[in-house]
Amino acid sequence: MNTSTSDSALFLPPIFQVTSMDYLFDKDLVLNTSSISTSRDYSSFYRIVIRCLSFYALILVIVGTLGNFLTIIVLCRRKLRRFVTMRYLIAVSVCDIISLYGWNLNNFYKFTISSNGTNLEEKSLVHCRVMSYLTFVGLQLSSWCLTAVSLDRCLSLYFLTWKHKYGKLARTKYHIAFLTIICLLLNSHILFVNGFRTDPPENTIRCYRTRSNKFYIYPQWERVHLVVYNLCPFIIMLSCNTYIIHATIRSARIRTIRRAANGSSKGVFSGASRHRQLSIMLMLVTFAFVILTLPSCIYFVFFRHRMPTNKNSRAFRHMVQICLGSVQFTSHAINFFLYCFSATNFRDELRDFLRDLCLHRSTDSKFRQSRTTTIRLTTFHKSRRVKQQLDSRSTSDNSHAERNHILKSPDTEKVLVNVLPKEDDYRDIENTPN
Repeated sequence: MNTSTSDSALFLPPIFQVTSMDYLFDKDLVLNTSSISTSRDYSSFYRIVIRCLSFYALILVIVGTLGNFLTIIVLCRRKLRRFVTMRYLIAVSVCDIISLYGWNLNNFYKFTISSNGTNLEEKSLVHCRVMSYLTFVGLQLSSWCLTAVSLDRCLSLYFLTWKHKYGKLARTKYHIAFLTIICLLLNSHILFVNGFRTDPPENTIRCYRTRSNKFYIYPQWERVHLVVYNLCPFIIMLSCNTYIIHATIRSARIRTIRRAANGSSKGVFSGASRHRQLSIMLMLVTFAFVILTLPSCIYFVFFRHRMPTNKNSRAFRHMVQICLGSVQFTSHAINFFLYCFSATNFRDELRDFLRDLCLHRSTDSKFRQSRTTTIRLTTFHKSRRVKQQLDSRSTSDNSHAERNHILKSPDTEKVLVNVLPKEDDYRDIENTPN
């Protein structure tokens, strides 16, 4: 493609500084954001695609976070959390949330927000090590928890005693804790050796490398990560899902024959239908993971080092890598929609949760409204009662004042003097013989 056409017409920020995605390319790329010759290395088509993918990375973060949070809430409800599979899927959702933030936010920040193409990992040495560590751990733990779901389901179908001995619900937390510890320890070296600060006067952060080995993370640790994150889980998931499909088809045939011959009870078939839906949901999620992450793995292992390294092909390599990374992280953002599509019980629990949430808000609104009305009525009655008391008190005070005024008047005193007996009258009464 001709790279000299209409670059100046696209008012896009420079995208030529080394990022977590660029470390897989040539490490000696020198940047000059004001240089016209450097900007022409990228055609207008590549620039538009990279800009669109940076927005897509932000959409993945938002949609994936909301979807995985809803998944955790729904799977933690009473009817679903009693299944071993759902416990593993809760762990998968937590790991997906963690893994979505590192490189996706960096792509959006670098290609959309930053005016000079800087990276979030290069803000400080803490940013470099923590972001890379959480991303590697989140990706690996998510894939292995999903692998554990397939393995547990396969062993439950193959060994009848697996569910009662090793696949109990109480043991699930120990299995998840074991996988978490393994992934944390496996990537712990990133927290201590990844990245360094250059000497003055440059004094900048160099991430995804060490001071003595600039290939420490890419491509050396990258190969280990691809084996742990993709190749091993892919082999296990493919084997387990193949057997699950075989067992599901065989079980469906047996149920059909028994239904035609004996007419088995409705409860048995309802339980079988529930387990069949669980198997279908699990197979759909695992196949989506394999299909969306496998292209990135194949490219990095087999094709990246064979692509030409000249100046003109660098833009194409950059675009291909960001496209594959976007496809890879899509698998960590769409599980909520896969659950809704494939599992009836998940949809039912989601509907019940939303209905309970709406009813709770409606109840709170009615309670606040009734409480406000009660307070107003109480205030009205209280003010009315106080007014009545004040009126009665003023009436009593007026009658008392009138009585005192009557008693103190001269006419009243004359009447009382004439009516009341005198002292001589009392004496006459006392001297009167009986």
